[in-house]
Amino acid sequence: MSQVTEWLFGVDRGRRRAGGGFAAALWIAAWVPIAHADDFVPPSLGPAAARDAYDVVVAGAGTGGIGAAIQAARLGASVLLLEESDWIGGQMLAAAVTAIDEGGAGNLVRGRGLYRELVERVAAYYATRGLNPFTIGRYTNVRFEPRVGRRLVHAMLQEAGRAARLDVALQARVRRVHREGARVVGIDVEFAAETGPVVRRISSEVLIDATEWGDVLPLAGVSYRAGNRTNDAIDPSRLIQENTWTAVVRRYPRGVPPELRLPAPPPGYEKSRAHFAARIVPGDADFRRGQPMSWKAFIEYRGMPDSGDSTRPGEVTRTHLNFSNDYPCSVAYLEDPAQRRATDRAMRLRTLQLLYFLQRDLGMADWSVADDEGFDSPWNRAQIDAWLREEPDLEPFRRVLDHFSVLPYVRESRRLVGRHTLLAREISRGPGRRPIPFPTTIALGDYRLDLHGGRAPRDLELDLDRIEDLEDAVPGRAGPFAIPLECLLPPAVDGFLAAEKNYSQSRLVNGATRMQPHTLHVGQAAGALAALAVRHRVAPRAIDPLLVQRVLLAAGSTLFVTPLQDLPSSAPDWPALQLAAVRGWLTVEEGQCLPDQPVTAADWAAIRTALGGQELGSGMESLARADLARALVAAGGGEVRVSFRAGPAEAVLVPTRSEAAQVLAEFFELRALARLRGESLELAWHTLRPASPKSVAEGTEIVRLRRLQAAGLITGVDYWAAEARPDRDCDGARVADLLLQAARIFDPATTAERAIDVLIQAQVVSSRDYWAKNAVPGGRCAGRNVAILLRNLSRHESVIRRLPP
Repeated sequence: MSQVTEWLFGVDRGRRRAGGGFAAALWIAAWVPIAHADDFVPPSLGPAAARDAYDVVVAGAGTGGIGAAIQAARLGASVLLLEESDWIGGQMLAAAVTAIDEGGAGNLVRGRGLYRELVERVAAYYATRGLNPFTIGRYTNVRFEPRVGRRLVHAMLQEAGRAARLDVALQARVRRVHREGARVVGIDVEFAAETGPVVRRISSEVLIDATEWGDVLPLAGVSYRAGNRTNDAIDPSRLIQENTWTAVVRRYPRGVPPELRLPAPPPGYEKSRAHFAARIVPGDADFRRGQPMSWKAFIEYRGMPDSGDSTRPGEVTRTHLNFSNDYPCSVAYLEDPAQRRATDRAMRLRTLQLLYFLQRDLGMADWSVADDEGFDSPWNRAQIDAWLREEPDLEPFRRVLDHFSVLPYVRESRRLVGRHTLLAREISRGPGRRPIPFPTTIALGDYRLDLHGGRAPRDLELDLDRIEDLEDAVPGRAGPFAIPLECLLPPAVDGFLAAEKNYSQSRLVNGATRMQPHTLHVGQAAGALAALAVRHRVAPRAIDPLLVQRVLLAAGSTLFVTPLQDLPSSAPDWPALQLAAVRGWLTVEEGQCLPDQPVTAADWAAIRTALGGQELGSGMESLARADLARALVAAGGGEVRVSFRAGPAEAVLVPTRSEAAQVLAEFFELRALARLRGESLELAWHTLRPASPKSVAEGTEIVRLRRLQAAGLITGVDYWAAEARPDRDCDGARVADLLLQAARIFDPATTAERAIDVLIQAQVVSSRDYWAKNAVPGGRCAGRNVAILLRNLSRHESVIRRLPP
């Protein structure tokens, strides 16, 4: 794991740039030193330094754009990453949503791809400061300060730039897309400069739209959806998801600086006060769904480590405002620049009103907007300058507004009409339903269908999804689910990809896929596809998805919707077995890939189908390595020459599932490359391919269960090992007894009625409503949720102390 050195981080005090009017303020040249609150000057390319041509141009440096740029550069493509503001990171950093929405199923996303790399860097940074970015109150998702995340991500971009040129241009945006027929060939980029906007034409092999709003889709002339209509029948009045202008706030132990105290109620406050008062109340009560949040629950909800305040370890002294301040948005917000500007300002005002409510009505006078995150940037101040010139009544709030996040938290954008549109019923879990395991999967999602607004039938896409899909979108029914490559590709335009919230999906699905880790991984896949297209000098649609999958698996991604229970991702044969599971070459039941077991008759049938119906021999139970080799020779034709060498004893061995997966993965990769290159390639199979023993990973869950058995929480291992799994359900009465026994570790006198509250306080579970509803006689609890409960218990120090020596 990369260690982040101490010198990368500092403390900041921003300075205000004076004068210049709106246009001059907005188009501050990228070369102007930007002194933020942490004295970090983000690297940025000016218009004169930009090349005339790049292999890949990525518009938008949000999570999708970052993922695309890093992966494309790592594969050797030259990349230009454009960002219209002066903060990278989109919803995660520029919008300050750094309490990451990782989804259910035990935070599985932390083990995948670029997000895993980011989490490792976050952990390394806070470890040097004795802070825990994984637990705030009862929450166990990853959290960090935006300024910390920005530095870490800039470092990742700079490191990727060592493999190939990766230029980052801030305050730069696409103004026009150039096409030759059905192929995108370049763009006009508008850069900020000292004297005003400078426009440069830049050629590209692949253009990726990773903007927060899908702003390049209409410029590229591709079909897209906005709200529940396609672009040929836009209805500006239809609702989309609500957006939020967040603000990082902190506790000032020595008192809030005078300039950060709100001197009077902001305009419109009295109309909003009742809304806030119904949702946030004083006190320290634990949060319960359907009830107002206490102050303690409110700051924990989006709390983050505070590397600037070590005076109260264990307390939440920094959080961001992202509750009760959502703002309604319509399709006009996406399509009409004037409406977007007005809505952005209204969102800022809503959050300003919330801050006043917290300071005055709730009595939290020692809290205000954080002045050390670096959000008082030239670009951000230019937006505030323009607003306050039109609404001078807001002038007393200028210094506070300067420190609000740079961009809004955008939940829904325009969406490409792609080669496949991902639907709610393709990703949903529940009784009788499971996600579709697409063979062309390039990323996984983990979140539930979570639509913030625009939920009425008139605003849904009932030509794509069904009302019952929305009704079934309840907590507990979350991923993993598969996202296929075809969602990134327009059906008729080459040289263009979508890589943010804007890829081809329904509105309901967007409610589950819009989260930071998942857009990062979709971007990573788009970057891999773009770089492979450049390398092989073909359009992205000509790249076999298997080649993209091989790249992503080599980079540490996970692509199979069912977590593999008996093989760690560190195993050398893990990528091949993942691919075999995704592609359907091998059968995987209950997450058991059985790497060291022989290929079964069912596996041989699947392999035969994958090889185009090639005969494998007689007696499917006794087929050998030599039989598979002969089938590969026949399937390879003139594209893949198979060189198989084995002595008589080895030739008649039944291959292990791992060996079959490794050989098949190599064969299909070579065949895809041969077709791109127009030449024959050789597969050398001269030795036994080793299989990782099943016991390497099998012990993890079993050991945890035996630990709980030794602690007296469960009476046996077999039931929980069989039922506490994805796609299985556990008996509600059994789970209720488990909850009670677990709660009595923390409070020996507790009752069944109080058990869930005790476990919430101990940070073992987080949702009272879910367990109260399902952990009852006759109820059923999702196996993946029970697995998380068991895992949390097995790791808790109070349980560990009960173990015999």
